[in-house]
Amino acid sequence: NPVKLLQSRSFSATRRSHVYKRGLLELAGTLDCVGPRSPMAYMNYGCYCGLGGHGEPRDAIDWCCYYHDCCYSQAQDAGCSPKLDRYPWKCMDHRILCGPAENKCQELLCRCDETLAYCLADTEYHLKYLFFPSVLCEKDSPKCN
Repeated sequence: NPVKLLQSRSFSATRRSHVYKRGLLELAGTLDCVGPRSPMAYMNYGCYCGLGGHGEPRDAIDWCCYYHDCCYSQAQDAGCSPKLDRYPWKCMDHRILCGPAENKCQELLCRCDETLAYCLADTEYHLKYLFFPSVLCEKDSPKCN
């Protein structure tokens, strides 16, 4: 059942790491470390989980992804490449340990991904937002703080 696969942790990011590009490998790994669901469960969810995003976030998961997009935008404004830059981190007992960072970008990006992973861990998953059509997402987005 593909839905059970998406919601389970059995589809490990580490076993399928070739799916992810460089810095996105860390993102998938942090989600897999903390969360009750596979990182794949968030690849096309709501208006913000996945590539791009606009409109009003649909639920708590979508808000987590929205804030993560804001965090990546701030990191990009600071000169980082969020989807390409890698950073050192460890997973211990479902906890993310960032570092040791060699530069500000590594620190910022690990914090962005760490915040997303913990945010998503406390959410309820709504199947109606999986593969949500982007045409149903409004044009205007909330402002990042």
